[in-house]
Amino acid sequence: MKKMKFLSVFMISAMLLGGCAQSEPQTKEPDQTPGSTEETEAVSGSETEEARTTETPDVTGDGVSLTVGTFNIDAKSQPDIAAQSKLMADNNVEILGIQEVDNNTIRNNYNMAETFASEPYTDYFYTNAIGFQGGEYGIATISQFEIKESDSTELFSAEFKGKELADELKEAYMNNNPEDQATVDALDAVSEKGPIEPRCFQRVLIEKEGKQIAFYNTHLSWEDQTLRAQQMETLVKALDEDSCEYKIIVGDFNVDQATEEFDIFTENYSISNGKDGEWLDTYTGEDDFMKVFSVDNVIVSNNITINSVRMLDNTLSDHNPMVVELSLN
Repeated sequence: MKKMKFLSVFMISAMLLGGCAQSEPQTKEPDQTPGSTEETEAVSGSETEEARTTETPDVTGDGVSLTVGTFNIDAKSQPDIAAQSKLMADNNVEILGIQEVDNNTIRNNYNMAETFASEPYTDYFYTNAIGFQGGEYGIATISQFEIKESDSTELFSAEFKGKELADELKEAYMNNNPEDQATVDALDAVSEKGPIEPRCFQRVLIEKEGKQIAFYNTHLSWEDQTLRAQQMETLVKALDEDSCEYKIIVGDFNVDQATEEFDIFTENYSISNGKDGEWLDTYTGEDDFMKVFSVDNVIVSNNITINSVRMLDNTLSDHNPMVVELSLN
């Protein structure tokens, strides 16, 4: 979550979230890509760390086990992607959604999703939200399983304040170069008008032990609570209409005003963050606008048992990732 108000251009650069140009699932090749451990450490100065965990009480469920996660990786900080991937792998996460993902931008000049999808992860699906610094910015699903189907859907957001302003933002983001003051000033000027970034959600289909799972990933708007409620209604409708037996949605929902914003899901689905009234503050930054910090969540259909919920305290991002152990009944 980035609750930075449109003040300085470079801070705005970091705030990009996800709209949806469609992409095809991309299988990770074994050869090394830019942003490997050595290169990433040189950029970020981070080291892989042993994360502390915050847990909710365990429940034992029968059925096929599946460990899922969600992690806003904080692209603006030029994070250590190799360390982030290892953190999730070390905690046995089999599939996860990541948000704030750069693809060959000035600040992160490599494919972050591909780099994250290193061993034991073998497949990934990236969706571009908006062009940024000559590259792309969006969300991605990272998986140990073959992604059998994939698609992306735009959420109403970018034109919430009109198409003209949305187009101005799109141009300013794409042209932004921190070393070119004219482009910095141009983005500042657009930011003063209070635009809203485009958002989307992804859906992939995976299979484990004969069980097919529809896995969704999203990153919702922080700028307007009414807009965010509309986006949640769209997500619930998509889940309700999905014919797949097992459904999971993860992401940074940017629910920063009241935990009750998640209530829309609780009639037909189960929430992990907020399970049994236990809320985990997954956003670790400072923001006077925010009233609650439990912005990330893993939400599942009611035929899935939530066995345990963990939050990994870390210094690799301004979000603590969630790790949730499930049983597909």
